[in-house]
Amino acid sequence: MKAIRFLADFYAVGGSGDSHVKYAKGQTYPADEETQRQVAAGIAEEVDVPDVVNAAAAADHPTDTGTAA
Repeated sequence: MKAIRFLADFYAVGGSGDSHVKYAKGQTYPADEETQRQVAAGIAEEVDVPDVVNAAAAADHPTDTGTAA
């Protein structure tokens, strides 16, 4: 699975004018339109992430089995 790893902190500015780290250096995030733009800008890189990570995340958040009590 493809993910995006940031090579530098990426800051966002909120409506009140304060900035905060939106994407942290060294962390990986899902590949989407916004993170792909950061790859094109040179502050992030595309990496392969094992599907095992996805299985562990799914185990932490089980889906509804459809049985009602």
